[in-house]
This record gives sequence, structure tokens and C-alpha cells, in this order.
Amino acid sequence: SLTTREKGAGIGALGGAAAGGLIGAAVGRPGTGAAIGGAVRGGGMSIAITCDMLVAADDASFGYPEMEVGLLPAIHYTHLPRIVGRYRAFDLLFTGRVFDAREAMALGLVSRTAPAAQVLNEAHRLAQVFAGKSPALMKLGKAAFTRATDNGYRQGAASAVDLLSTVFGTDDCREGLDAFAARRRPVWGTE
Repeated sequence: SLTTREKGAGIGALGGAAAGGLIGAAVGRPGTGAAIGGAVRGGGMSIAITCDMLVAADDASFGYPEMEVGLLPAIHYTHLPRIVGRYRAFDLLFTGRVFDAREAMALGLVSRTAPAAQVLNEAHRLAQVFAGKSPALMKLGKAAFTRATDNGYRQGAASAVDLLSTVFGTDDCREGLDAFAARRRPVWGTE
């Protein structure tokens, strides 16, 4: 992964099945962004949503496969319907289908796309834009923006953590994770 910190701007690379790397996406840090490439799934999606702006390589792919392995993408129940709408969010979260960078852009999940060979350059350019702003104004502006757009996100995130605690105690969660590790199809219980 790549991390650059310039006058309060954070940027880096995120991608690969295990979410590759993170980008200086500390909460409260003004102007965080990610360059995304490869397959972004599960935890990679969770890391990506912590950033303020996302630049996706045109060959990146995205998905929420948690239910395939006995988990729930619960944290995404909080924000995704607000971004893409209830019905599209349900589709993405409950089917686990993979979608490309073009669709992610159309859905509003990424800020911009760039050719794969240029995605880091575009992310660095974006970091330079952030770095050229007043750090004090970026911090104040981001705090105000976060308050204005929170819409109960923190409460929803806390509910997601409670839900995941329950999920981790289910037989289907254990079966899904065991099946994933063994590279076999899970055999789900009845409830």
C-alpha cells in the first residue's frame, strides 16, 4: 500500500481480495481518499467507506459477499441505502453480486474512476488538491460536513455491531466460515 501525508491530506491504495492497504483514513482526518484497484469485497468495502473520496481503477470490481460465508454486511445497512437507494442496496447486499467500477460510479459509491495505470496518479493529484487547502478550514469543513450528513450513521453503526455479535454466535455463521475455509458450499440450517 501507499500512504502520503501532505498538510493534512491522506491518500493511498486499496484493493485486492484482502483489501490491500489503507490510506490515512483516520476518523477526523481532513480530506482522506483511496486509490482502489482489484477486487474490493467485504472488509475492503468496509475500509473504503471510511474515506472521504474514492478513486477507482476502471478495472476494479466490488461486492458484498458476506452472506455467502455466513456473515452479514451489517455496517453497510446503515450507509448504503442512503447512497444508492433502498432497492439497489438490498440487491447488492443480499445477492452478493459483483459489480464493476462503472456501476460503482453510477451508484455514487466512488468519487471518480481512472484507467488502472493512472489511478494512483489521480489519487495523488487529489491529495495535492486537499493539501493546497487551509488545514484549519478543511478540519472545520469536514466536521460540519460530517455532522450535516451523519443522518444517524453512528447509531446505525452501533446497531450493526450488536447485530454482528448475534450473528457470530449462530450455527450458520460457523458453517459459512468453515465452508469458506474448506472451499466447499455451506449447508445452512433452517433458522
